[in-house]
Amino acid sequence: MLVATAGHVDHGKTSLVQRLTGTNTDRLAEEKQRGLTIELGYAFAPASSNEPIGFIDVPGHHRFINTMISGINGIDLGMLVVAADDGPMPQTLEHLQLLRLLGVERFAGVITKCDLVDSARREQVAQQTAELIPDAPLCEISNRTGEGLDQLHSMLDSQAKHCTRRSTEGLFRLYVDRAFIKKGAGVVVTGTCLSGAVDIGDELRLHTSAGSNAQLLSVRVREIHTQGQPATTGYVGQRCALNLAGKISLEQVHRGDLLCAHAAAMPSRRLDTRCWIAEASGRALKHLGRVKLYIGTRRVGARTYLFDRNAHSPAGHRIQLILDRGVIAFAGDRFVLRDDSERTTLGGGIVIDPEAPQWGKSREKRLKQLDALELGQPVNVLEQLLFDHSDSVSLQQCERLWNLSREEIDGLLALPPFDAGDLVRIRTDGDERILSATVWENYLRCLTQQLAKWHGARPMEPGVRPEALQALVSRDIPPHLFKAVLNACIQAGEIAHHEQLLRATGHRPTLSPQVQRDWQQLETKIQARGLNIPLRSEIQQDTGFDAGQLETLTRPAIKAGELVEIGEKRLALPATLRELAARVKQHTDVSGTISVIEAKEVFGLGRTLTIELLEYFDQIGYTKRSGNARSIANVDSAWLKQRG
Repeated sequence: MLVATAGHVDHGKTSLVQRLTGTNTDRLAEEKQRGLTIELGYAFAPASSNEPIGFIDVPGHHRFINTMISGINGIDLGMLVVAADDGPMPQTLEHLQLLRLLGVERFAGVITKCDLVDSARREQVAQQTAELIPDAPLCEISNRTGEGLDQLHSMLDSQAKHCTRRSTEGLFRLYVDRAFIKKGAGVVVTGTCLSGAVDIGDELRLHTSAGSNAQLLSVRVREIHTQGQPATTGYVGQRCALNLAGKISLEQVHRGDLLCAHAAAMPSRRLDTRCWIAEASGRALKHLGRVKLYIGTRRVGARTYLFDRNAHSPAGHRIQLILDRGVIAFAGDRFVLRDDSERTTLGGGIVIDPEAPQWGKSREKRLKQLDALELGQPVNVLEQLLFDHSDSVSLQQCERLWNLSREEIDGLLALPPFDAGDLVRIRTDGDERILSATVWENYLRCLTQQLAKWHGARPMEPGVRPEALQALVSRDIPPHLFKAVLNACIQAGEIAHHEQLLRATGHRPTLSPQVQRDWQQLETKIQARGLNIPLRSEIQQDTGFDAGQLETLTRPAIKAGELVEIGEKRLALPATLRELAARVKQHTDVSGTISVIEAKEVFGLGRTLTIELLEYFDQIGYTKRSGNARSIANVDSAWLKQRG
């Protein structure tokens, strides 16, 4: 059990801890000289249970409130210390508020300096303290005479027996609050284990937080002390001191650094949170206002983006914190907000999403995701996202969100309400995603139906390009799942992928009755012009088709070789080109070459069209230009046959 002693300066917290543990937590010379606790002091006392009781003596002076905040994550019991001669003071109330904002639910009260007052004053201060922490046990003691210490020991033993041991679920994580050199061993860091467990020999990642010089270091655990004793394992809820091996020096380690086992966790600059306003602050959070964020052992400047701008709400505010520097956080982490000058505690809350988006943060779909994430328990969150919202969920994001291993995620998916037949797991873009089997079947059905609809509107087309089909289903199938859905349809034999085109299995290009009538009209109008190959605009005038109708009709005909594009503006029938090519060959068989003027006479056409035709024959390799004359380059009749 970890106990935080909180209260006003000079109310006897440090002396009390020394009485209980035999350890003076004022370990720094400056602290001893000035008689107040600057840094967090730690000490341990035996309990009737096997696990020692750890005490964190937090500073009482208002100037050191940021140090106090950094040390009360992971606390099991808040021990509010109030001097009988003073009674509750401003820092008493502020410490209590901070403990509650950081999620501490169990409290005990200790009235100190009872030897200095009469019984009436004792009773008065005890009543005042009881009003601050209703239903909490109270002890009245004197550090000088030892009065009441036996009662306090018994109370702490009872609290320790009823202290629920935290689940070791999750990967190991510890925010560094101290770092020092142990002679003969090297760098040692201390902190409270916030999740998981660590063994001697484990490889960990140290995320340093020294501003622009932040680094990611690989280290190995050489030695472990927990609750002040040598150990082979440290686990969640314990005070740990870890001797680290690796390429690391004391200058690289600072308060606020994170030591963790998560391989992919990187700092984030945006946190979506639920925040409660501190009642005593009398100040409301401002939209995009400046604040100081205290999380773990970090202190970072931030701005507050308010989703809900009502003044006060019992349910708190949903806020995106936009940070000046990145921090590594996970869902469920507690934090405190103070004003930018750090004089007033504004509120505190809990992280909902540690990798919040910059854009679309207020869209309906995103707000529904946050509603699900606020359920807290991963099983409940996944159930709502997968079955109620019909979302797909990235397993990598689950690991990052909740600081879990893949094995732990798999274990969650084996629990009710999940069933192996209700979920589908797919790999996409180096990640693995899960979604409900019903949603997956809907995606497959949507894709095949849209492809069938596309074929129905374009029966002459041999197929559709993948990006065009994706655009058709973009409202129904998320972009990041399109490839997976398409591949599943191809593997199932429902869709064929050939020459960069997709088609439904069994589809053959055909002409509908209307298309056949339109094509006959088009062919007749082009034939009526003889060798005078028409422009697209002239075809539109002859047929009455608009540009879209003409494009729909001619595109598949061009692919099938039933029409030939001459440049960008003209369309020719293959038979017409065969006739023109034969005339060129007939002329060159006699003269060897043909010029533009000669071709104009041979074709009986205008100069512009003649030049376009000769350039087309050059382009396809039928003729070869030399100066102003052309000769036959390829006498193989396969070209003419291909276009016949």
